[in-house]
Amino acid sequence: METDQTPLTDDERAELAWLRRENDFLRVQRDILLRVATGYAHDVEAMLRRTGAPRH
Repeated sequence: METDQTPLTDDERAELAWLRRENDFLRVQRDILLRVATGYAHDVEAMLRRTGAPRH
C-alpha cells in the first residue's frame, strides 16, 4: 500500500479530528445499546421462566 507523504491541510486536520470524535461518540452509543439490549433479553428470559412459556 502506497502512502502519500503530503502533509494534511488545516481543513483535513479539522475533519480528521471531527471524525475521530464522532467515532468515539458512536462507540459509546453502541456500547450503551448493547447493554440495554442484553438487559432486555435477560428480563424477557426471566419473565418467560416465571410464566412457564415455551422457549424457542
